[in-house]
Amino acid sequence: MEDVLIIGGGFAGLTAGVALSKAGRRVRLLEQRPHLGGRAYSFRDSHTGAVVDNGQHILMGCYHATLQFLEEIGTSDHVRFQPQLAVQFLDRAGRLTAVRCPGLHAPWHLLAGVLFSNSFDLRQKLEVLQFEFRSRRARNGIEGQTVEEWLRALGQSEALRRNFWDLLCIAMLNEDPRIASALLFERVLRLALFSSPSDSRIGLLCGGLSDCYTQAAAAYIATRGGRVETRRSASEFLISGGTTNGQRTPNPEARLHCEGVRLADGEVIQARAVLSAVPCFQLARLLPTDLLPSFPALTALRPAPIISINLWFDRPVTDLDFVGLRGATLQWLFNKGKIFGSPEGYVSLVISGAHQHIHRSREELLAIALRELGDLLPVARQARLAHSVIIKERFATFSPRSGTEGLRPLATTQVRGFYLAGDWTATGLPATIEGAVKSGYTAAQAILNDVDCRF
Repeated sequence: MEDVLIIGGGFAGLTAGVALSKAGRRVRLLEQRPHLGGRAYSFRDSHTGAVVDNGQHILMGCYHATLQFLEEIGTSDHVRFQPQLAVQFLDRAGRLTAVRCPGLHAPWHLLAGVLFSNSFDLRQKLEVLQFEFRSRRARNGIEGQTVEEWLRALGQSEALRRNFWDLLCIAMLNEDPRIASALLFERVLRLALFSSPSDSRIGLLCGGLSDCYTQAAAAYIATRGGRVETRRSASEFLISGGTTNGQRTPNPEARLHCEGVRLADGEVIQARAVLSAVPCFQLARLLPTDLLPSFPALTALRPAPIISINLWFDRPVTDLDFVGLRGATLQWLFNKGKIFGSPEGYVSLVISGAHQHIHRSREELLAIALRELGDLLPVARQARLAHSVIIKERFATFSPRSGTEGLRPLATTQVRGFYLAGDWTATGLPATIEGAVKSGYTAAQAILNDVDCRF
């Protein structure tokens, strides 16, 4: 019998595995795919040899749990942070503007950055100042509001919403501000932008996402007596007890118990503690159907897609590291050639909250990308496209819709010996790397605190 069995080899599962291994627990982690990383991984493109992330990710200084995790496994040097927060924006007219924040105490670092920015006119600067002070006094009733309703109530004009707040909302929550939860957006803004200058900094990975954590975390677990296995697909969690005449009962004396997991090949693995670190959309297929009503998030949460368009040109098309794109279908551009220290013209374009575009063909998406990139960066019109890779992640994150925050589950469950981790659980954060890592630490601590799992 295993000490702790973890199903899922993404950030959440690997973080929990590292934390439990550090505490002396023997961990066995199973991942159904041939590679670790879950929905946050990288691969090598066979045509160019370049490393491609399945979706563009950034870190921020407020990602305290993530930075702790990377430090523990020895890969914190894979992240390059800005000295101070600086974000540039490019519009369809080719105008480049920027917000650069000085090293003042929060929130004055951000407010000063806005006041001295050329990204906003005078009225918009006043609106941002009003936002900071009005939002502190207008937190009651925010739970049922969308981001757009909340921003409008705080006096933020449509122009400022479309060209600033919406870009931040979609990047942070992966959802349209007309749908996304104002409660979650406000919380993230406070953590990321209004806490401290250090927390506001953006960090970019100097290499592929998988190289940043997967093998280092697996090695950490293995050196402490654990096992990490890929191509091991779970088919169901084995949950017993709590039945009367074949029906589940809420009787606390007949508490449910998770004994282990059955794999797709029929093998049964028993464990004292079982941690599910799979997405909510996958977990619903692994639980007994009569238990699904006890996990309302599994049916209430909806997926939100992300599209990544990776382009290789015969020359660099920009010298910017990354830039927000205004007035375009594309939302952000990342200059992967420069970020990776390569002279190649390799850029990655992002469409988050891509509900309206996920069903478009790759040819359509490529045409949109080239047309808009030519408008935004005229030099791209003279460059020759050598190669492209378009990645559609239909289930990239859960959709943080207004009213769903209270449905997200805790790490502990009504089933003894069964725990949950993942960016969709009750982390207080959207579906980010930080949310996933935080959930892994929380679940590991819950297992360590459980008297039934002290072995």
